[in-house]
Amino acid sequence: MFRLFVLWIATIWPAAYVFAAGASPWEPGQDLEQFYTQNCSEPNLEKHFFPSLNTQQLAMLTKLMSEVLWADLSEDLVGREGASTQVVARLRALDHPVAPAFSSMLQQAAKEPMRTKYVYAYNTNVNQRNNVIEAFEKLGKSDAQFGAAMLTVLECRIIRNVKNMDPFVASRVEQVKAIKLPKASTSSAKASSVGGYSEPDCSCGGGNFCYGPRGGHYCITSGGKKAYVKH
Repeated sequence: MFRLFVLWIATIWPAAYVFAAGASPWEPGQDLEQFYTQNCSEPNLEKHFFPSLNTQQLAMLTKLMSEVLWADLSEDLVGREGASTQVVARLRALDHPVAPAFSSMLQQAAKEPMRTKYVYAYNTNVNQRNNVIEAFEKLGKSDAQFGAAMLTVLECRIIRNVKNMDPFVASRVEQVKAIKLPKASTSSAKASSVGGYSEPDCSCGGGNFCYGPRGGHYCITSGGKKAYVKH
């Protein structure tokens, strides 16, 4: 779906009037609030930055942006550092408020059973996440201005999500909360010496994870290495 979307939208970008973006607002020395005030005040960011796209095209672009936003945030929720981590750190350092719903989500993600659900969702959706990010990158490379505008919109939505939790992210969180984790099958999963499943059953792309000797979660990458999820 996303691959077809890239091929389709790459043909319409010359008709879209876009704006150039500057440096990432959460990098050292950048004024995050000034960037947000100047670039992120419009309610519908995609419509503002891409005014020549029709309703269907805008909907598809917004969907892609939303999926990339969730893919980035899911890094934070399983203990890896994404852009949202940097935004939260900057806002707190500046003594600016973070949305209560966003703070609550981060706190819940550190506790069981929600933590297990986030790790499970992260692992089971790894292929979709990769496809979404690949589609975003390919589309961004189709033209420098178009890509710069896409990046600006994404940065605005990341900051907005921390300031006031994005409805798309909130809906995904509710979906994760509703997950009923599958029970381990004793016939197909082999017990390992460190507990959990044996390594062949713990592939990062397969949706399973193992427990390490100290209780940590990890999965096995395609290269055969253990990828631990930080607590």
